[in-house]
Amino acid sequence: MEYLDVVNEENEVIDKKPRKEVHEKCLPHRTVMFFVKSKDDKILVTKRSEDKEFFPGYWSIVLGGHVVSGDTYEETISKEMKEEINTIGEFTKLGEFVKDIEEETEYVNLYQVHVNKDDIKLLDKEFEEGEFWSKKKIMEELDKRNFLPETYKVIDYI
Repeated sequence: MEYLDVVNEENEVIDKKPRKEVHEKCLPHRTVMFFVKSKDDKILVTKRSEDKEFFPGYWSIVLGGHVVSGDTYEETISKEMKEEINTIGEFTKLGEFVKDIEEETEYVNLYQVHVNKDDIKLLDKEFEEGEFWSKKKIMEELDKRNFLPETYKVIDYI
């Protein structure tokens, strides 16, 4: 069973609960998100699997995951890179924000990852598809496709 740290408004750990309970009760917890940027300055854009718990089939310009109890944000970014794109690259922290939507409240650290496009292998269970787009193309597609809610909060970091 996966446990997540529950945090207060200062992002300090106040409890530890099973992931399912954290989501059912909408308890604030930690996550990482990251852009995958190619050497030619394009961003990996993915379509989420229809099997995802939240926002199945939505498009995303960031990847990421939960910080499991006891782990740091930095440990989690390395794990998530390996899990979601099957490679580990250099990462740079871009900022922090609170994602507070009806479904959940997350204290997010946002990163940018630099990788070689040829090294990436998306996990079939996580994604329907993925390709690298320019910022211009992303901006053109925002109103044409269903993007994750945090897209509008993180797009300025590209």
